[in-house]
Amino acid sequence: MGFVILATALVRGEDRILVADDKISIELASGWEETDLNSGEVLAGFATQDQRYSLFLNRFQSGGDMHDVLEATVANYAERFKITSEKEAVTGQAQGPGEKKWPAIYKSFEAEFDRGDQVFGMRFYLYVFDTGSWLYTWQGSAT
Repeated sequence: MGFVILATALVRGEDRILVADDKISIELASGWEETDLNSGEVLAGFATQDQRYSLFLNRFQSGGDMHDVLEATVANYAERFKITSEKEAVTGQAQGPGEKKWPAIYKSFEAEFDRGDQVFGMRFYLYVFDTGSWLYTWQGSAT
């Protein structure tokens, strides 16, 4: 069973989670739940119970370039992490409501960060799509 996010309330629903004024939905695997990490900075955030995997949705005014948003996001991560490998961006389409398709771009990269004497590796997944009204970004990570 999933959740439906309506405004700031979390309400049990069917199998999908609705976000962004009920215009975007996602289906999460068992063990994922809403997280307040980055709250106030994102539309929606989810993480596994052990916090090893996370997923965040954000939006920007449409009209910008999806590739620029993607690369600016990578640059933002590069300020906090040491990027060790980066895949080329891939363009495609995101499934909208019904038969609607939205232009999209995807990229993944790996990075490291220091926490005391330990170095941790992470993988990041960035997905940007343009609905015509907003540019949305899904940002996923795995440790």
